[in-house]
Amino acid sequence: MKKVVKIIGIAVILAAISTPQISEGQSWGGGRKKATFWDNWSVNANGGLTSFYGDLSMYDTEIMEKLTKESGPAFGGVVTKYFNAKFGVSGQLLYGNLKGTNTTKISFKASFVEYNIQFRVNFVKLFSPYSLSKFGIEAYGGAGQFVFKSTKYDLSHSDPDTDVQNTGTPEFVYFAGMGASYKINDMFGVTFDVSMRQAQNDKLDDYVKNKNFDYYSYTNIGITYQIQSNNKKSYGRRPTNTRGRMPGWLPMRKRR
Repeated sequence: MKKVVKIIGIAVILAAISTPQISEGQSWGGGRKKATFWDNWSVNANGGLTSFYGDLSMYDTEIMEKLTKESGPAFGGVVTKYFNAKFGVSGQLLYGNLKGTNTTKISFKASFVEYNIQFRVNFVKLFSPYSLSKFGIEAYGGAGQFVFKSTKYDLSHSDPDTDVQNTGTPEFVYFAGMGASYKINDMFGVTFDVSMRQAQNDKLDDYVKNKNFDYYSYTNIGITYQIQSNNKKSYGRRPTNTRGRMPGWLPMRKRR
């Protein structure tokens, strides 16, 4: 799982560096206006489940049990700037919940807040630049930080024990993911994606056993809004300052 995260992340970065980034303003049709910094922004609101993988998880290979017994609700927001139809960079804020247990009656529950930066590649546009399909497939990878509060419950003894760990210092996290999207119209779209995150510690479940990094995934659906800049709104429209006369008619000259 650790290798999968690293391979996808490296692939995204290499694709962004090695492939020529042809701007939209250089496409066929010289009349098209060159994109500015304020063009090609989007906002995505999403919600789903975060799932834990670590010492206190039993259903890592069983999808339904993982989602129902070792997952918690999560939601987030993503702001993306697309350099062109192929590549973009995003910032994300994510809140999630995690839980898990093992065969010795030790369990935990945790909540966390994560913020990150990520690089995105649209494979449909990368391999078919002139495609008009409303569907998109993206890969992304990045890094960020998170803070968490974890409560461990030890019921393996006659006297139950509870321990709380509340981090005050942000921890680093690396991640990679894949997603699919469908464009409803020029302003709205729907998304579905899955990502795997590698926490740079073994303390999410407050149970240090093999000193391996803990992991958590985020599976979600979302709604995307494409921000329309002032340049896009005004470009291509006819002036509206005709003030009461029919479009295309010139005012008559006053006779002397």
